[in-house]
Amino acid sequence: MAIYFAYGSNLDAQNWAEFCARYDADPACMKPIGTAWLPDCELVFNYRSVLRAGGALNIRERKGHFVHGALFEVTELGWEVLDIKESVAKGCYTRIEHMAIMHGGRPLPVTTYQVTPQRQEGFVPPSDEYSEIVSRGLKAFGLPSTQYENAARNQRSEPDAEGVFVYGTLMRGETNHDAIRQHDPEETLRGRARGRLHATAADYPMLDVHEHQVHEVVHGEFMRFFDAGPVLETLDEVETFGGYARDGNEYVRTLVEVDTGHSTTRLAWTYVVADRSIIGERIESGCWRTHRGIAPAAVDDQDAGQRDTEPEAIGE
Repeated sequence: MAIYFAYGSNLDAQNWAEFCARYDADPACMKPIGTAWLPDCELVFNYRSVLRAGGALNIRERKGHFVHGALFEVTELGWEVLDIKESVAKGCYTRIEHMAIMHGGRPLPVTTYQVTPQRQEGFVPPSDEYSEIVSRGLKAFGLPSTQYENAARNQRSEPDAEGVFVYGTLMRGETNHDAIRQHDPEETLRGRARGRLHATAADYPMLDVHEHQVHEVVHGEFMRFFDAGPVLETLDEVETFGGYARDGNEYVRTLVEVDTGHSTTRLAWTYVVADRSIIGERIESGCWRTHRGIAPAAVDDQDAGQRDTEPEAIGE
């Protein structure tokens, strides 16, 4: 069953049920299964809806940003009703394939809707009624409303992810660190994230965040940037990540929570294995440096002024 990512009015069960009633459809043809993030996207009001008497939400590309939303299992009938609600036949919205990120970092293929280019225009503010519907849906799923409120005011949201988490050749003292260093991270901290570390036939590790590995811990470094977009442009190339719609990526970029010590958790971008069949032996220590016999202290002195904190154990 295909998974649908909703970010607007379809988050609201009441609005969905009322629309289904018009077509004598069971609202259960779309069942919620949890929340997720839609990476490299942001919310925007650039579509004028006659039905909504104002703007209706759309998504557009924005590297290093993500949209909060919910995942639904949708039956064949459900897709038919969704297509009607999104005016697909009239050329208003169209289905697109994307990759959502589950909490914990696991990527998941999804389908969502985007306004067609010919229907996009400048900023169109939403009506109070539409805002109430979306706000009610966000609240029902426990999702923050800041992104929506900023879009409704035609303002860009600040990135929710604070930086990047690296655990192999991108760390300080490693072969690819200059790719990050050139972007001048504001802060570098030792950190830990959930997942399992694996060696490869080449001289670099791979992080696996499959749902059965999230009770394990991987050691690395958290590097903070006000806007991770520019550094992700560089790192996507280093990690040969060609985008979420591309097949054959060795790595996929995802989001993980990083423990940086003193009960401080940061949301960060990282790169995890895309094809689990290519990973090698498990690195028991969860640390690339320990695996290679390199002590962290040997590299921690390189970046004077950058804070090094040994994080506490990650709680259950």
